[in-house]
Amino acid sequence: MPITLPPISRRRFLTRSAAVSAAALALPRMTFAADAPTDPHRFILVSDIHIDANRDMAKSNTNPWNNFRQASDEIVATCAGARPAAVLINGDLTHHQGNPEDYATVIDAFEPLRRGGLTLHLAMGNHDDRGNFFRAMPADARRRNVPERQVFLLESPRANFLVLDSLREVAETPGFLGPAQLAWLAKTLDAHADKPALVFVHHDPDQRTDEEKKDPKKKVSGLIDTKSFLDVIVPRKQVKAFIFGHTHEWRHEDHDGLHYVNLPTTAWLFKEGPPRGWVDLELAEKGGTFTLHSLDPKHPQHGQKLELSWR
Repeated sequence: MPITLPPISRRRFLTRSAAVSAAALALPRMTFAADAPTDPHRFILVSDIHIDANRDMAKSNTNPWNNFRQASDEIVATCAGARPAAVLINGDLTHHQGNPEDYATVIDAFEPLRRGGLTLHLAMGNHDDRGNFFRAMPADARRRNVPERQVFLLESPRANFLVLDSLREVAETPGFLGPAQLAWLAKTLDAHADKPALVFVHHDPDQRTDEEKKDPKKKVSGLIDTKSFLDVIVPRKQVKAFIFGHTHEWRHEDHDGLHYVNLPTTAWLFKEGPPRGWVDLELAEKGGTFTLHSLDPKHPQHGQKLELSWR
């Protein structure tokens, strides 16, 4: 399943700091928000961070390291009153191929969030490498294995989060879930039918028309087995939202009451216009509010709220 990284306490951070202390003690108190209460209904959603071993690497005039650090600082700054229950990062942790040195830098990038008292759950994208990922990250005792995949059930008071693994081939665009993972998804949903479910997949759904599928130039860039996936989640009415990344866009669609939420990237864009940023989710009894935090506070969608009701 996606690795879980626990918070780093102030004491633990100080003990492992190389220069014990004047520098460490001078760090702002707000970066250690572990003593703040936790809001069990609040979650931070991030996707497509694309961290490279070279922190100065830029693509399309965008530096992913700097952008993610900005997002992290903004997230931690919101924790003074109450910390979110968790941060979910929905794949594409690394720039391109999931190299070991990339994951070492990813771990460094996560430190401000963890010092802020936040628990991180990490998923696989097509620019990740499972072998290098698990050599870099500590093992998670709650891992539930689907053959060759990593899946995760995170339970909260108002909804269950089911995070899937759509990595097919490293650095290849399309994604694939496969029969074993879909069987796990169906079984897990059926076992928790009494609570709303939010399903996370890195890849977007394949929404090509039948005519477009006949065109060799219109190749699938999203989830290859979209139909099989939808056959599992659409009839199970406890599934309220399908949340994905991959496209580096921020958008929402309502498909007969099933919400599609496309998370923004903190890295480069594939076209001009969409915001870069992160999303703050607050769960209610019968819905959820997804609030966009654009890295550019002047972006017209900064602060946009999707106030979604559950089917």
